[in-house]
Amino acid sequence: MSKYISKFFLTLLACVILFFLLIGMFDGGDHLETWIFTFSTIIIILLSFLIVLVYYLIDLVKKKH
Repeated sequence: MSKYISKFFLTLLACVILFFLLIGMFDGGDHLETWIFTFSTIIIILLSFLIVLVYYLIDLVKKKH
């Protein structure tokens, strides 16, 4: 289980780094930007969790065969 937790945090870290690198392309400062940052961060966390679940399912299928 610890390898899946570490994969989750590594995926999360990579996504957050990419998020902040790519967000530099947009120049703004209004309230909409804060809203987009909030929901983008939530989506990043959920997608990181889904990626780790896919790794878990792949390992589970490999063990059954």
